[in-house]
Amino acid sequence: MAARVSGGDLRVLEEEGKDATMEDIREKGRPSNAPGSWVRKVVGCNEGGMHVPEEVVVEKFVESRLRLEFPNGEDGEPVITIGEEVLTAMNGLWKRCMIIRVLGRNVPILSLSRKLKELWKPKGSMFVMDLPIHFFMVRFELEEE
Repeated sequence: MAARVSGGDLRVLEEEGKDATMEDIREKGRPSNAPGSWVRKVVGCNEGGMHVPEEVVVEKFVESRLRLEFPNGEDGEPVITIGEEVLTAMNGLWKRCMIIRVLGRNVPILSLSRKLKELWKPKGSMFVMDLPIHFFMVRFELEEE
């Protein structure tokens, strides 16, 4: 296979010189409509495999359980009341997460990730994400970890 640029398009060519289609270069033996395993992990998630709140909780569900009031008139501070069901659903996003900080040292994220995997030996995947002020979020694939 070779790459060809024509009019700003980058295309993959097969040996015969024709453009390869997605079906030509997909994994052999996998049905054409089956998404790749990495696609299933990424769809509806952001960095570190964290679910996107908009994908988990439907907007109409939140709107029906949200109350916005202005007790001191429209120029005053608003009071926002969020229903218990919404909070429970949003808390479910954080069940497999832990916020940590290494005291007394400034540790690079790769070193920390490697050391935590070595110490904790998780059965599933473990993602470490850098947060501000030397904090890190550790997210586990399995809830029991």
